[in-house]
Amino acid sequence: MFQKGDFVTINQEVGIVVMTGEELPGDMEDHTGVWFGECEQGVPEVQTIPTEYLEAGPRAGLRH
Repeated sequence: MFQKGDFVTINQEVGIVVMTGEELPGDMEDHTGVWFGECEQGVPEVQTIPTEYLEAGPRAGLRH
């Protein structure tokens, strides 16, 4: 449903898809890996969320 780079929302938080279910380890085809901008000691923390809970997010505003 979602592809890498898509913005998604859950509970009014915006995140970006960084892994699809096929790329996640184990039996997680029905999940999506989403990054909400959190890092732990410089390492991005990706949350695995059931895809059905996600909604399409807003279009990104561009700055230069």
